[in-house]
Amino acid sequence: MKPIEICKHLGPEKVDAYYGELSGKEIRAVLKAGGSHSNTPSTAFSQAARRKVWRKRFDNEFGKDNEQLALALLIEWLMRHHRTMLVDFLNHLEVKHTQGETDEDFCETKTPEELREGVDLLLAKYPAHEVGTYLLLVGHLQETPVFDETPKVLEAVGMPKAEIEGYIAQFKTRWAARPTKDKGAA
Repeated sequence: MKPIEICKHLGPEKVDAYYGELSGKEIRAVLKAGGSHSNTPSTAFSQAARRKVWRKRFDNEFGKDNEQLALALLIEWLMRHHRTMLVDFLNHLEVKHTQGETDEDFCETKTPEELREGVDLLLAKYPAHEVGTYLLLVGHLQETPVFDETPKVLEAVGMPKAEIEGYIAQFKTRWAARPTKDKGAA
């Protein structure tokens, strides 16, 4: 699932909560990474006024399906404020890391069953929407279908139960049809 889709399934209330955890410096970094600017009117004297302007800018960019902004928001939110979840998941998988950061493509080296066991571990310890956000982002970044094919992960980000089966079927079709490195290297 692409980051903008994750944000849409989370809904405005949860995205607002994620946004609310970021500092002004972090918000400016997200806007810049998303190709937007962080300038505010001279009348925005207070931090609250600047945050309000920036939040409107986020909404505008989300309305344009700004994938880079959504990706930057989720990565900044995770890396700055939810590292313990990353550490717990990687420790569970016995993946070498430095405070939750790794260069290992662990979704390739671990079985889908091992990855899904980690889902249950995280869901027992953290809010479901945070777990779903993290795992779907990992799936996107590491190009693995495992988390997009796991109903409890999809439900965790707010996908209605009635849509999950159809999403998984559609995802599997798209996944099978995508060009891969192996298919192109002949």
